[in-house]
Amino acid sequence: MDAPLPSPAEWRDWAGLPSNIMCAILSRLPQADILREAGVGLACKPWRRAAVEEDLLWRRIDLAAPEDADRDAPVGWKAMARAAVDRSAGRCESYRGRADADFLIYLGDSAPSLRSLHVTSSLYRGEGDLVTAAIKKLPLLEQLALSRGIVKKEWLVALLEHCPRLELLDAGGCVALELIGKRLVERCESRIGKGLRWPQRGDGVCPCCAMRAQIYVDEHDE
Repeated sequence: MDAPLPSPAEWRDWAGLPSNIMCAILSRLPQADILREAGVGLACKPWRRAAVEEDLLWRRIDLAAPEDADRDAPVGWKAMARAAVDRSAGRCESYRGRADADFLIYLGDSAPSLRSLHVTSSLYRGEGDLVTAAIKKLPLLEQLALSRGIVKKEWLVALLEHCPRLELLDAGGCVALELIGKRLVERCESRIGKGLRWPQRGDGVCPCCAMRAQIYVDEHDE
């Protein structure tokens, strides 16, 4: 036998819940759903206010999605990512999701307290200078993970020079765009230690040629 429906007097006024309860509920939902137009952010004014104005909800942003492995970015991903960063009101401490050099610059300008960054999409050769500029804006960064794409030597140098707190660098899913000299390797290993996972070397290179090239790079590494 079905349970009787509650009387109108027993209905809960969801719009009248305390803000801390609303935040606790919202924190259990995927952040991408909250940001979408059809999400709870537009359900009613109190819930929208909590979704937009409670910066605590957005201190740890996770917008990672399976499509991040695709080269073609979903329409609107950057607007959504920027909206999430904006809602943190400058207090974002962690970001995980798709990013390009332009967004990383925006993140560096908008999240000065960022401590953890996990880029789940690829970064490309043409973005090199902008990525370096973005790294210089993240002096509190402690953890950096790059899931795929390329890694440039200049990024490693920028991390060593501008991110003194860095204790984890995971680039194991990436490919090194150029050979890395032994002095830079030693600097990275000395600073980061066990938290360092090197990018892979590109395929299709003759082993003998690669060895000779590495010797040359090591001898001329400054």
